[in-house]
Amino acid sequence: MNGSLDHPDQPDVDAIKMFVGQIPRSWSEEQLRELFEPYGAVYEINVLRDRSQNPPQSKGCCFVTYYTRKSALEAQNALHNMKILPGMHHPIQMKPADSEKNNAVEDRKLFIGMISKKCNENDIRLMFSPYGQIEECRILRGPDGLSRGCAFVTFTARQMAQSAIKSMHQSQTMEGCSSPIVVKFADTQKDKEQKRMAQQLQQQMQQLSAASMWGNLTGLNSLGPQYLAVSVFKTHISVFMQYIIISLLTNGKSSDFYSCRFVFLVTDVGMAALNGSLGSGGLSNGSGNTIEALSQAYSGIQQYAAAAIPSLYNQSLLSQQSISAAGSQKEGPEGSNLFIYHLPQEFGDQDLLQMFMPFGNVISAKVFIDKQTNLSKCFGFVSYDNPVSSQAAIQSMNGFQIGMKRLKVQLKRSKNDSKPY
Repeated sequence: MNGSLDHPDQPDVDAIKMFVGQIPRSWSEEQLRELFEPYGAVYEINVLRDRSQNPPQSKGCCFVTYYTRKSALEAQNALHNMKILPGMHHPIQMKPADSEKNNAVEDRKLFIGMISKKCNENDIRLMFSPYGQIEECRILRGPDGLSRGCAFVTFTARQMAQSAIKSMHQSQTMEGCSSPIVVKFADTQKDKEQKRMAQQLQQQMQQLSAASMWGNLTGLNSLGPQYLAVSVFKTHISVFMQYIIISLLTNGKSSDFYSCRFVFLVTDVGMAALNGSLGSGGLSNGSGNTIEALSQAYSGIQQYAAAAIPSLYNQSLLSQQSISAAGSQKEGPEGSNLFIYHLPQEFGDQDLLQMFMPFGNVISAKVFIDKQTNLSKCFGFVSYDNPVSSQAAIQSMNGFQIGMKRLKVQLKRSKNDSKPY
Protein backbone atom coordinates (compact mmCIF):
# COMPACT_ATOMS: atom_id res chain seq x y z
CA MET A 1 0.00 0.00 0.00
CA ASN A 2 1.58 3.32 -1.04
CA GLY A 3 -1.55 5.35 -1.56
CA SER A 4 -0.43 6.77 -4.88
CA LEU A 5 -3.35 5.16 -6.73
CA ASP A 6 -5.88 6.72 -4.37
CA HIS A 7 -4.57 10.28 -4.59
CA PRO A 8 -3.67 12.88 -7.21
CA ASP A 9 -0.06 13.44 -8.21
CA GLN A 10 0.59 16.00 -5.44
CA PRO A 11 -0.27 16.16 -1.72
CA ASP A 12 -3.09 18.39 -0.50
CA VAL A 13 -2.37 22.13 -0.31
CA ASP A 14 -2.23 22.06 3.49
CA ALA A 15 -0.12 18.87 3.76
CA ILE A 16 2.85 18.96 6.15
CA LYS A 17 6.39 17.79 5.54
CA MET A 18 7.49 16.09 8.76
CA PHE A 19 11.00 15.63 10.12
CA VAL A 20 11.56 12.28 11.86
CA GLY A 21 14.53 11.51 14.10
CA GLN A 22 15.72 8.53 16.17
CA ILE A 23 15.35 5.96 13.39
CA PRO A 24 17.88 3.12 12.82
CA ARG A 25 20.67 4.04 10.40
CA SER A 26 20.24 0.67 8.72
CA TRP A 27 16.59 1.28 7.75
CA SER A 28 15.71 1.92 4.13
CA GLU A 29 12.89 4.01 2.66
CA GLU A 30 10.84 0.81 2.19
CA GLN A 31 11.08 -0.10 5.88
CA LEU A 32 10.15 3.44 6.88
CA ARG A 33 7.17 3.38 4.56
CA GLU A 34 5.86 0.33 6.43
CA LEU A 35 6.22 2.32 9.68
CA PHE A 36 4.35 5.38 8.41
CA GLU A 37 1.60 4.01 6.14
CA PRO A 38 -0.71 2.72 8.92
CA TYR A 39 -1.56 6.38 9.55
CA GLY A 40 -2.27 7.36 5.95
CA ALA A 41 -1.03 7.30 2.38
CA VAL A 42 2.59 8.44 2.10
CA TYR A 43 3.57 10.71 -0.77
CA GLU A 44 7.35 10.80 -0.25
CA ILE A 45 10.12 9.67 2.12
CA ASN A 46 13.66 11.07 2.02
CA VAL A 47 16.34 9.60 4.27
CA LEU A 48 19.05 12.12 5.18
CA ARG A 49 22.43 10.70 4.26
CA ASP A 50 26.05 11.65 4.87
CA ARG A 51 27.41 12.20 1.33
CA SER A 52 31.00 12.22 2.57
CA GLN A 53 30.75 8.45 3.08
CA ASN A 54 31.07 5.98 0.22
CA PRO A 55 28.43 4.75 -0.14
CA PRO A 56 26.45 7.53 1.63
CA GLN A 57 25.29 6.46 5.09
CA SER A 58 21.98 7.30 6.81
CA LYS A 59 22.14 9.99 9.50
CA GLY A 60 19.35 8.30 11.44
CA CYS A 61 16.65 10.76 10.38
CA CYS A 62 14.36 11.44 7.44
CA PHE A 63 11.58 13.57 5.99
CA VAL A 64 8.14 12.13 5.33
CA THR A 65 5.27 13.79 3.49
CA TYR A 66 1.73 12.43 3.62
CA TYR A 67 -0.93 13.24 1.06
CA THR A 68 -3.06 14.80 3.77
CA ARG A 69 -2.42 16.99 6.80
CA LYS A 70 -4.66 14.78 8.92
CA SER A 71 -2.47 11.71 8.29
CA ALA A 72 0.68 13.61 9.28
CA LEU A 73 -0.86 14.78 12.54
CA GLU A 74 -2.18 11.30 13.36
CA ALA A 75 1.29 9.85 12.76
CA GLN A 76 2.85 12.50 14.98
CA ASN A 77 0.38 11.80 17.78
CA ALA A 78 1.03 8.06 17.58
CA LEU A 79 4.83 8.10 17.18
CA HIS A 80 6.39 11.25 18.66
CA ASN A 81 7.95 10.37 22.03
CA MET A 82 5.79 7.22 21.99
CA LYS A 83 7.55 4.49 20.01
CA ILE A 84 11.14 3.25 20.29
CA LEU A 85 12.42 1.49 17.18
CA PRO A 86 14.65 -1.64 17.33
CA GLY A 87 18.23 -0.86 18.35
CA MET A 88 17.41 2.70 19.46
CA HIS A 89 17.58 4.07 23.03
CA HIS A 90 15.19 7.00 22.62
CA PRO A 91 11.67 7.31 21.19
CA ILE A 92 10.94 8.64 17.72
CA GLN A 93 11.00 12.41 17.34
CA MET A 94 8.48 13.68 14.80
CA LYS A 95 7.66 17.33 14.11
CA PRO A 96 7.03 19.68 11.16
CA ALA A 97 10.18 20.36 9.18
CA ASP A 98 11.83 23.79 9.46
CA SER A 99 10.44 24.65 6.04
CA GLU A 100 6.94 24.31 7.52
CA LYS A 101 7.49 26.85 10.30
CA ASN A 102 5.88 29.59 8.25
CA ASN A 103 2.65 27.72 8.92
CA ALA A 104 3.32 27.01 12.60
CA VAL A 105 0.37 26.38 14.89
CA GLU A 106 1.07 29.58 16.85
CA ASP A 107 0.47 31.57 13.66
CA ARG A 108 -2.93 29.95 13.08
CA LYS A 109 -4.30 29.55 16.60
CA LEU A 110 -6.92 31.98 17.88
CA PHE A 111 -8.11 32.79 21.38
CA ILE A 112 -11.86 33.37 21.54
CA GLY A 113 -13.08 35.19 24.63
CA MET A 114 -16.47 36.40 25.86
CA ILE A 115 -18.41 33.47 24.44
CA SER A 116 -21.60 32.18 26.00
CA LYS A 117 -21.01 29.46 28.56
CA LYS A 118 -23.85 27.57 26.93
CA CYS A 119 -21.81 27.06 23.74
CA ASN A 120 -20.07 23.74 23.04
CA GLU A 121 -17.31 22.86 20.58
CA ASN A 122 -19.76 22.25 17.73
CA ASP A 123 -21.33 25.68 18.22
CA ILE A 124 -17.91 27.35 18.00
CA ARG A 125 -16.97 25.30 14.93
CA LEU A 126 -20.17 26.37 13.16
CA MET A 127 -19.51 29.98 14.09
CA PHE A 128 -15.96 30.02 12.67
CA SER A 129 -16.13 27.47 9.83
CA PRO A 130 -17.13 30.13 7.24
CA TYR A 131 -13.58 31.51 7.46
CA GLY A 132 -11.75 28.30 6.59
CA GLN A 133 -10.92 24.74 7.57
CA ILE A 134 -10.65 24.27 11.33
CA GLU A 135 -7.93 21.93 12.53
CA GLU A 136 -8.84 22.04 16.23
CA CYS A 137 -11.52 23.59 18.41
CA ARG A 138 -11.39 23.45 22.19
CA ILE A 139 -13.42 25.18 24.89
CA LEU A 140 -11.60 25.91 28.14
CA ARG A 141 -13.33 24.23 31.05
CA GLY A 142 -12.86 24.30 34.81
CA PRO A 143 -12.37 21.27 37.09
CA ASP A 144 -16.14 20.95 37.23
CA GLY A 145 -16.30 20.55 33.46
CA LEU A 146 -18.15 23.81 32.97
CA SER A 147 -17.13 26.29 30.28
CA ARG A 148 -15.00 29.24 31.33
CA GLY A 149 -16.45 31.34 28.53
CA CYS A 150 -13.44 31.12 26.21
CA ALA A 151 -11.99 28.78 23.60
CA PHE A 152 -9.12 28.10 21.21
CA VAL A 153 -9.67 27.63 17.47
CA THR A 154 -6.84 26.54 15.16
CA PHE A 155 -7.22 26.99 11.40
CA THR A 156 -5.16 25.23 8.75
CA ALA A 157 -3.77 28.53 7.41
CA ARG A 158 -2.91 31.92 8.89
CA GLN A 159 -4.97 33.79 6.29
CA MET A 160 -8.08 32.01 7.55
CA ALA A 161 -7.32 33.05 11.12
CA GLN A 162 -6.78 36.66 10.04
CA SER A 163 -10.12 36.68 8.23
CA ALA A 164 -11.85 35.35 11.34
CA ILE A 165 -10.31 38.10 13.48
CA LYS A 166 -11.30 40.80 11.01
CA SER A 167 -14.90 39.65 10.79
CA MET A 168 -15.64 38.31 14.26
CA HIS A 169 -13.72 40.46 16.77
CA GLN A 170 -16.27 42.48 18.80
CA SER A 171 -18.92 41.69 16.19
CA GLN A 172 -21.56 40.56 18.70
CA THR A 173 -22.30 40.24 22.40
CA MET A 174 -23.28 36.70 23.29
CA GLU A 175 -25.81 35.57 25.85
CA GLY A 176 -24.61 36.01 29.42
CA CYS A 177 -21.56 38.11 28.42
CA SER A 178 -20.90 41.66 29.59
CA SER A 179 -18.93 42.76 26.50
CA PRO A 180 -18.53 41.81 22.81
CA ILE A 181 -16.74 38.64 21.69
CA VAL A 182 -12.93 38.79 21.67
CA VAL A 183 -11.09 37.17 18.76
CA LYS A 184 -7.29 37.44 18.63
CA PHE A 185 -4.20 35.34 18.03
CA ALA A 186 -3.47 33.12 21.02
CA ASP A 187 -0.42 33.93 23.15
CA THR A 188 2.75 32.18 22.01
CA GLN A 189 5.13 30.51 24.43
CA LYS A 190 7.34 33.60 24.16
CA ASP A 191 4.39 35.83 25.09
CA LYS A 192 3.62 33.66 28.11
CA GLU A 193 7.24 33.76 29.26
CA GLN A 194 7.36 37.53 28.98
CA LYS A 195 4.15 37.91 30.99
CA ARG A 196 5.47 35.55 33.64
CA MET A 197 8.72 37.51 33.93
CA ALA A 198 6.80 40.80 34.01
CA GLN A 199 4.77 39.54 36.97
CA GLN A 200 7.95 38.47 38.77
CA LEU A 201 9.55 41.84 38.14
CA GLN A 202 6.48 43.64 39.43
CA GLN A 203 6.41 41.55 42.60
CA GLN A 204 10.09 42.15 43.29
CA MET A 205 9.74 45.86 42.58
CA GLN A 206 6.83 46.09 45.01
CA GLN A 207 8.90 44.35 47.67
CA LEU A 208 11.77 46.74 47.00
CA SER A 209 9.46 49.75 47.20
CA ALA A 210 7.95 48.49 50.44
CA ALA A 211 11.43 48.13 51.93
CA SER A 212 12.31 51.72 51.11
CA MET A 213 9.04 53.56 51.75
CA TRP A 214 9.81 56.95 53.28
CA GLY A 215 6.65 56.75 55.31
CA ASN A 216 8.62 54.60 57.75
CA LEU A 217 11.21 57.36 58.26
CA THR A 218 9.21 59.50 60.67
CA GLY A 219 12.22 59.48 62.98
CA LEU A 220 14.47 60.86 60.25
CA ASN A 221 16.45 63.14 62.53
CA SER A 222 17.47 60.24 64.75
CA LEU A 223 19.07 58.33 61.86
CA GLY A 224 22.73 58.61 61.04
CA PRO A 225 23.86 60.09 57.70
CA GLN A 226 24.94 56.68 56.42
CA TYR A 227 21.48 55.20 56.94
CA LEU A 228 19.94 58.26 55.35
CA ALA A 229 22.17 57.84 52.30
CA VAL A 230 21.23 54.17 52.10
CA SER A 231 17.55 55.04 52.20
CA VAL A 232 18.01 57.65 49.49
CA PHE A 233 19.80 55.09 47.35
CA LYS A 234 17.02 52.56 47.90
CA THR A 235 14.41 55.07 46.87
CA HIS A 236 16.40 55.96 43.75
CA ILE A 237 16.35 52.29 42.79
CA SER A 238 12.67 51.94 43.63
CA VAL A 239 11.61 54.84 41.40
CA PHE A 240 13.96 53.77 38.63
CA MET A 241 12.53 50.24 38.68
CA GLN A 242 9.04 51.66 38.26
CA TYR A 243 10.17 53.10 34.93
CA ILE A 244 11.59 49.73 33.89
CA ILE A 245 8.38 47.87 34.71
CA ILE A 246 6.25 50.47 32.96
CA SER A 247 8.38 50.32 29.82
CA LEU A 248 8.19 46.55 29.81
CA LEU A 249 4.41 46.46 30.19
CA THR A 250 3.67 49.21 27.68
CA ASN A 251 5.89 48.37 24.72
CA GLY A 252 6.35 44.61 25.11
CA LYS A 253 9.44 44.43 22.87
CA SER A 254 11.55 41.37 23.52
CA SER A 255 14.80 43.35 23.26
CA ASP A 256 13.57 45.79 25.90
CA PHE A 257 12.30 42.89 27.98
CA TYR A 258 15.65 41.17 28.26
CA SER A 259 17.43 44.49 28.82
CA CYS A 260 15.02 45.23 31.65
CA ARG A 261 15.66 41.80 33.08
CA PHE A 262 19.42 42.42 33.01
CA VAL A 263 19.12 45.83 34.65
CA PHE A 264 16.89 44.39 37.35
CA LEU A 265 19.32 41.57 38.11
CA VAL A 266 22.20 44.03 38.41
CA THR A 267 20.07 46.23 40.66
CA ASP A 268 19.05 43.25 42.77
CA VAL A 269 22.69 42.30 43.29
CA GLY A 270 23.49 45.85 44.35
CA MET A 271 20.60 45.90 46.79
CA ALA A 272 21.59 42.53 48.23
CA ALA A 273 25.10 43.82 48.81
CA LEU A 274 23.73 46.97 50.38
CA ASN A 275 21.39 45.08 52.68
CA GLY A 276 24.21 42.73 53.62
CA SER A 277 26.42 45.62 54.60
CA LEU A 278 23.60 47.07 56.67
CA GLY A 279 23.06 43.77 58.42
CA SER A 280 26.72 43.43 59.28
CA GLY A 281 26.90 46.99 60.57
CA GLY A 282 29.37 47.90 57.88
CA LEU A 283 27.75 51.28 57.26
CA SER A 284 27.40 52.34 60.84
CA ASN A 285 30.98 53.57 61.06
CA GLY A 286 30.83 56.08 58.22
CA SER A 287 31.79 53.90 55.29
CA GLY A 288 31.62 56.67 52.69
CA ASN A 289 33.39 54.53 50.13
CA THR A 290 30.55 52.01 50.21
CA ILE A 291 27.94 54.71 49.58
CA GLU A 292 30.06 56.19 46.80
CA ALA A 293 30.47 52.78 45.18
CA LEU A 294 26.74 52.12 45.35
CA SER A 295 26.00 55.52 43.82
CA GLN A 296 28.41 54.77 40.99
CA ALA A 297 26.75 51.40 40.48
CA TYR A 298 23.36 53.07 40.30
CA SER A 299 24.66 55.62 37.80
CA GLY A 300 26.04 52.78 35.67
CA ILE A 301 22.70 50.99 35.73
CA GLN A 302 20.93 54.16 34.68
CA GLN A 303 23.35 54.80 31.81
CA TYR A 304 22.97 51.22 30.63
CA ALA A 305 19.20 51.58 30.56
CA ALA A 306 19.41 54.88 28.67
CA ALA A 307 21.42 53.15 25.94
CA ALA A 308 19.75 49.74 25.92
CA ILE A 309 16.16 50.81 26.60
CA PRO A 310 15.67 54.26 25.01
CA SER A 311 11.90 53.80 25.03
CA LEU A 312 12.16 53.61 28.82
CA TYR A 313 12.43 57.38 28.99
CA ASN A 314 9.89 58.50 26.39
CA GLN A 315 6.99 56.26 27.42
CA SER A 316 4.32 57.82 29.62
CA LEU A 317 3.87 56.21 33.03
CA LEU A 318 1.27 53.45 33.12
CA SER A 319 -1.92 54.81 34.68
CA GLN A 320 -2.62 52.41 37.55
CA GLN A 321 -5.61 54.08 39.14
CA SER A 322 -7.40 57.40 39.30
CA ILE A 323 -6.08 59.37 42.28
CA SER A 324 -7.55 62.72 43.19
CA ALA A 325 -4.12 64.23 43.89
CA ALA A 326 -3.23 64.29 40.19
CA GLY A 327 -4.12 67.61 38.58
CA SER A 328 -4.92 69.43 41.84
CA GLN A 329 -2.94 72.31 43.36
CA LYS A 330 -3.72 71.88 47.03
CA GLU A 331 -0.85 72.99 49.27
CA GLY A 332 0.48 71.06 52.25
CA PRO A 333 1.99 72.37 55.51
CA GLU A 334 4.98 74.69 55.50
CA GLY A 335 8.03 72.94 54.03
CA SER A 336 5.94 70.24 52.36
CA ASN A 337 5.53 71.84 48.91
CA LEU A 338 7.93 71.31 46.03
CA PHE A 339 8.65 72.81 42.63
CA ILE A 340 10.02 70.34 40.08
CA TYR A 341 11.83 71.70 37.03
CA HIS A 342 13.15 70.10 33.81
CA LEU A 343 10.33 67.56 33.48
CA PRO A 344 10.13 65.63 30.20
CA GLN A 345 7.80 67.33 27.72
CA GLU A 346 5.43 64.36 27.64
CA PHE A 347 4.96 64.16 31.43
CA GLY A 348 1.46 64.83 32.73
CA ASP A 349 -0.10 65.16 36.17
CA GLN A 350 -0.44 61.40 36.67
CA ASP A 351 3.18 60.83 35.64
CA LEU A 352 4.38 63.40 38.18
CA LEU A 353 2.22 61.86 40.89
CA GLN A 354 3.49 58.34 40.24
CA MET A 355 7.11 59.48 40.30
CA PHE A 356 6.87 61.18 43.71
CA MET A 357 4.54 58.73 45.47
CA PRO A 358 7.35 56.54 46.91
CA PHE A 359 8.39 59.34 49.29
CA GLY A 360 5.14 59.84 51.13
CA ASN A 361 1.48 60.81 50.88
CA VAL A 362 1.07 63.15 47.91
CA ILE A 363 -1.91 65.46 48.30
CA SER A 364 -1.31 67.43 45.10
CA ALA A 365 0.56 66.97 41.81
CA LYS A 366 0.28 69.37 38.89
CA VAL A 367 2.25 69.91 35.67
CA PHE A 368 1.93 73.47 34.39
CA ILE A 369 0.59 73.84 30.85
CA ASP A 370 1.08 76.73 28.44
CA LYS A 371 -2.43 78.03 27.71
CA GLN A 372 -1.44 79.19 24.24
CA THR A 373 0.19 76.01 22.99
CA ASN A 374 -1.44 73.52 25.38
CA LEU A 375 2.03 72.02 25.90
CA SER A 376 3.82 71.35 29.16
CA LYS A 377 6.06 74.10 30.49
CA CYS A 378 8.28 71.28 31.82
CA PHE A 379 7.87 72.21 35.47
CA GLY A 380 5.36 71.19 38.10
CA PHE A 381 4.22 71.36 41.68
CA VAL A 382 4.01 68.53 44.26
CA SER A 383 2.73 68.77 47.83
CA TYR A 384 3.02 66.24 50.64
CA ASP A 385 1.17 66.16 53.94
CA ASN A 386 4.45 66.47 55.89
CA PRO A 387 7.88 68.13 55.44
CA VAL A 388 9.82 64.89 56.03
CA SER A 389 8.51 63.43 52.77
CA SER A 390 9.37 66.57 50.83
CA GLN A 391 12.96 66.54 52.16
CA ALA A 392 13.25 62.87 51.25
CA ALA A 393 12.02 63.64 47.72
CA ILE A 394 14.50 66.49 47.33
CA GLN A 395 17.47 64.42 48.49
CA SER A 396 16.54 61.51 46.26
CA MET A 397 15.12 63.17 43.14
CA ASN A 398 17.05 66.42 42.78
CA GLY A 399 19.44 65.71 39.92
CA PHE A 400 17.63 62.49 38.97
CA GLN A 401 18.16 61.98 35.24
CA ILE A 402 15.33 61.10 32.87
CA GLY A 403 16.58 60.77 29.32
CA MET A 404 18.64 63.88 28.59
CA LYS A 405 17.15 65.88 31.46
CA ARG A 406 18.09 66.13 35.13
CA LEU A 407 15.29 67.08 37.49
CA LYS A 408 15.65 70.12 39.70
CA VAL A 409 13.61 69.60 42.89
CA GLN A 410 13.39 72.35 45.51
CA LEU A 411 11.05 73.68 48.18
CA LYS A 412 8.42 76.13 47.06
CA ARG A 413 9.19 79.51 48.54
CA SER A 414 6.94 80.75 51.27
CA LYS A 415 4.72 83.72 50.44
CA ASN A 416 6.49 85.64 53.22
CA ASP A 417 10.02 84.99 51.93
CA SER A 418 10.02 88.00 49.64
CA LYS A 419 8.82 90.37 52.40
CA PRO A 420 11.58 92.31 54.25
CA TYR A 421 9.68 92.08 57.56
